[in-house]
Amino acid sequence: MPTPSPFRSLRLRILAPLIATAVLAAGLVSIASYRLGTHWATVELQARFAGIERSLSVANFPLNSMVLGSLAELTQTELIGLDANGKVRASTIEVTSTSITAMRPLASDLESLSPVSVTLAGRRYRVFSFSVNGSPDRQDWVAEVVVLFDEQRFSDSRRRTAMLPLLTGLSTIAALTSITLWLSSRLVRRIGNLQERVEGVAAGDFESVVSDDVDDEIGRLGGAVDSMASQLSQLWKQVHRQESQKLLHQVASGMAHQLRNSLTGARMAIELHAMSCTDDDDEGIQVAIQQLERSEDYVRRLLLVASGRQDEDRPTDVRVCFEDVQSSLAPMAKHLNVTVQWQSNESITLGQVKDGPAWVAAATNLVHNAIQAGDEVVVRLDHVDPSNVRLTVTDNGPGVEPSIADELFEPFVTSKPEGMGLGLPLVRRAAEHLGGEVKWWRIDQQTTFQFEVPVTRADVGSHTIGSES
Repeated sequence: MPTPSPFRSLRLRILAPLIATAVLAAGLVSIASYRLGTHWATVELQARFAGIERSLSVANFPLNSMVLGSLAELTQTELIGLDANGKVRASTIEVTSTSITAMRPLASDLESLSPVSVTLAGRRYRVFSFSVNGSPDRQDWVAEVVVLFDEQRFSDSRRRTAMLPLLTGLSTIAALTSITLWLSSRLVRRIGNLQERVEGVAAGDFESVVSDDVDDEIGRLGGAVDSMASQLSQLWKQVHRQESQKLLHQVASGMAHQLRNSLTGARMAIELHAMSCTDDDDEGIQVAIQQLERSEDYVRRLLLVASGRQDEDRPTDVRVCFEDVQSSLAPMAKHLNVTVQWQSNESITLGQVKDGPAWVAAATNLVHNAIQAGDEVVVRLDHVDPSNVRLTVTDNGPGVEPSIADELFEPFVTSKPEGMGLGLPLVRRAAEHLGGEVKWWRIDQQTTFQFEVPVTRADVGSHTIGSES
């Protein structure tokens, strides 16, 4: 996936307008504060000048250099006393006649917010003046006082007024940017995880999750994606199962046709042998014919399944089915030197299952697998309740490989080199057809399969009997 341009980043799109707005707001506030500071500084200057004018214009004490120096230090100004001819009588700053001549026309009142300024001794001053009452009769001959306010102090006052909101605005911008950057980074990270999850789902990964514990829009969206992935996983498994079942039908059809021909020939050969045999009670021949008949029935059912049809259900007593499985598999277990304990409730009947052949096929498969896996097998049939019967098959074999444990009942899933993976899917299909369920677990080095189906009636005893082969 191409790397997105940094200018298209969600983080930048969130931060840029926010920071721009904050900077603009801080700038406008600083400008307004500067203008307001200028006004306040001018008002303060007015108040200071008015105080100086009230004090000196009617003063009876002489305005000599010492007095003006003390007053200048108190008011933080420079004072110049002039006589009626504009001659300097006393001053707190070194000034020439030329400077006084150039300064006097510039002196103004404080009605204007932009009074004039002059430069004296390398410093800029704002110039104001006022007349002294009774100047002809004064001993100091001072008729006019020129007040010089330091321009630097005035500018510093304006800057201090504007600096506080500017610093406040900048610190707010910094804090806001940090918090927003953290929040946006967390948001972008969560969105990135959500994007990876969606891409994984698109690529077929339905197992990983992206939802977190945050109950917000992104958290709920992540939960919706996980829910969608779960539904897609179920749909995929269903489609895969349907495809496997179609393939299973095709395989069953091919195998059934071949088996039917072979079984027909084998049965004819055994019947011919039985006709020529003098011992009418030959148990081996009878067992062989019985197994061939059962195999032919299985083949017939396979052909029906392959053609998309279902054989008619044949309700059968579950005890009869159990004894049928025992009689058919006991010789195999004896031949393989496998100890099998056959346990069932000692009762008149355990009830009838919906379809006896289906139950026998499933039970036979489970017991047959156990016999192949271990050398000690326990097969137990008992009631769960009056309306349900349970077959439990336990063996001490190595168990199911972890790689196929989650898909054990899917068609064509097997760990046997010679196996096709069709037995356990048949068991699950039988359980679904009979209205029951099949499950398995492994505890204490023993593997257990449990096949539970409903029965139409039950008369349960309390005593348990067992037999071994």
